[in-house]
Amino acid sequence: MSFKYQPVMAKEFFADMRSLPHAVLPRALAAVDRLIEDPWARELHPEKVRQAEDGVYSCRVDQKYRIIYKHIKPNHIVFCLIANHDEAYRRAARQTFTLEDGVVKIADILQVGAKPTGAPGPFGLFGAKPKPGKLFIAQRDADLLALGVPEDYLPNIRALEDANQLAAFEDALPEEVFDRLLEIALDLVDRPRVTDDKLSQSLNRHQGGEDLYQFVDSDEFKRALNGSMAEWMLFLAPFQRDLAQRRIKGPARIRGVAGSGKTVVAIHRAYHLAKQIIRDQADGKVLFLTYGNRLPGIVNYLLEQLAGPQAPELDVIECVTIHQWCRNFLKNRKRLLEIADNPKRLLSEAIDRAKPRYPDFVLWERPVDFFKDEIQYAIKGRAICTLDAYLQLDRSGRGTALKERERQAVFEVYRIYQQALAAQNCCDFDDWILMTLEMLENGARPEHRYVSAVVDEIQDLSEAVIRLIRQIVEPGPNDLFLVGDGLQRLYPGGYSLARLGIDVTGRSALLKRNYRNTQQILRAAHAMVKNHKFDDLEDTIGSAPEEPVYSVRSGPVPILHRFDTPEAEIGWICHEINRLKQTHHYANGDFALLYRWRDPYQKLIVELLSGVIELQELTKDASTYFGPAAKHTTFDSSKGLEFKVVFVVGVTDGTLVPKDDLTLNGAELDDYLTRERQRLYVAMTRARDLLYLTCSRGQPSRFLDDVPEAYLQRQR
Repeated sequence: MSFKYQPVMAKEFFADMRSLPHAVLPRALAAVDRLIEDPWARELHPEKVRQAEDGVYSCRVDQKYRIIYKHIKPNHIVFCLIANHDEAYRRAARQTFTLEDGVVKIADILQVGAKPTGAPGPFGLFGAKPKPGKLFIAQRDADLLALGVPEDYLPNIRALEDANQLAAFEDALPEEVFDRLLEIALDLVDRPRVTDDKLSQSLNRHQGGEDLYQFVDSDEFKRALNGSMAEWMLFLAPFQRDLAQRRIKGPARIRGVAGSGKTVVAIHRAYHLAKQIIRDQADGKVLFLTYGNRLPGIVNYLLEQLAGPQAPELDVIECVTIHQWCRNFLKNRKRLLEIADNPKRLLSEAIDRAKPRYPDFVLWERPVDFFKDEIQYAIKGRAICTLDAYLQLDRSGRGTALKERERQAVFEVYRIYQQALAAQNCCDFDDWILMTLEMLENGARPEHRYVSAVVDEIQDLSEAVIRLIRQIVEPGPNDLFLVGDGLQRLYPGGYSLARLGIDVTGRSALLKRNYRNTQQILRAAHAMVKNHKFDDLEDTIGSAPEEPVYSVRSGPVPILHRFDTPEAEIGWICHEINRLKQTHHYANGDFALLYRWRDPYQKLIVELLSGVIELQELTKDASTYFGPAAKHTTFDSSKGLEFKVVFVVGVTDGTLVPKDDLTLNGAELDDYLTRERQRLYVAMTRARDLLYLTCSRGQPSRFLDDVPEAYLQRQR
């Protein structure tokens, strides 16, 4: 349904609505619903806000609360804020609509054009003998003192030239005194003038502005008002929104620092492409692919919140992991093999059978996981089928080089392992990828026509998977939208998009602004990785992490605690959760406990916290993430998620984070430690508000040595 008036919601208004008393909320919803039908309806008692800029009005919710909105001609209604009468008018008077780089922003009038002024204490701004200024030239000293201005501040207040300078005193003066001075000053403010036509054009172009969202239809608007859409889903920054809605001539790559909204952009991209297909009555679907098996359920849930439960776009978007897609493809063609019950045992047996053929090899001292990773990431991950191809393979990202004879031995283990799987008429997960890839490259086609693929967490995909995705979606406009961050790569191996013939030149974008974490959390996490190289998928030789643009959100410095036992760790966390619930009003669902290894923490958390707080391990079911219980899961499974308060447990050097592997050395050890460092970085950057790290029976992780004292509070 279209609007007579086009509603735009400010993030500030959305936050106000969510904090309204329960008794007021229904009346506010009814007022907003009526306002978008007719902002001049008499029963709303609309009136211009005298001290605000042109076009700003208030309407009545009840005897106490007022909605502040701005009419931008011809038909935009911007919902600015909602608050009790006095506060609403005071906040409205300070708001002004500006354009920054062509994007609409609601700014504080006292900050527009303001210059740094120094300390706001007595004589702090203008020296010992300040000269009178213009701002309060019409007021006598007695008038200012009667307003409550402290006598020792009087010379500085009299010296002010404009309202911008008054802003420096906001924290120094009592609130009621500052408000009285502000009321006088605002009558004299020379507000920036941006014409309605420029504001309207910008809102339409960017579907809103900085912290503003312009709604597509009335259903989307009403879902937002009813609180069913997550806050971060509504307010894409204009640059993010442009990426999600841009027509792109070929494959595109979106990189971004942790917390920059990469997955949010990917969700909006899929929704936008689905809307285009429906609008054009075209034949095709949008494939949304993830690596982690917990993300599809969460993404499907969020897409439903964004589009609406019965929205036709949901039938156009297919959200699965790459392994789920391959399983469905093979099953539909009656080529599906079941996964072996214990592939690691079969691999151990294959190693034992290969040893006599290559006696006296130091290689056999390596653990089974070395062979598992080599087969998974170097052989199957690169779709290697023959010994000759393996001998010629560039094993970038796999650490220590293997000599020709060693490669022959590894390939023999691989061959025997595959024979053992075939004898049981089964396979492993990587074989699903390779079987599907072979069929598609030999002419088989998917059941559906996929016109676009949105692929999240591409840094953890293999070369074979990227080749497979290229086969699923034919080249063309808007075909591949690849999203990921090489700094968050958790698995060995690597590939180059260019080497696979996927050219993203001119279609690659970097999201540098962090929206998730407080400055303190991100500074600690970034300090841990900033001096270390990583694989960026486009430059396979190490790249330095991008310096993020830090969030405006601030909070406490992360805390590192040391304990004598893991039981003491979890016991303290239980006490801290209960304290935060009482003092900061957090709910159980706001907390997450993350561990690198399940042993011993998974069992301890369940034993010591169950019955004390509501607790839930994260699974593929989205309700375990969005539900009311505190969460616990591994570092790997937390990727792509966020929580208000995070406890990263077991950060004990040498035994857990990292767990020292004495079989590794040289480049292979460096690669392993880099990936373990990146895992800890992922875990730390899941926290929105508060971050705790704990360890026991040893020293804290050596990775934290790179974090300055100013960024991490170390406690015993």
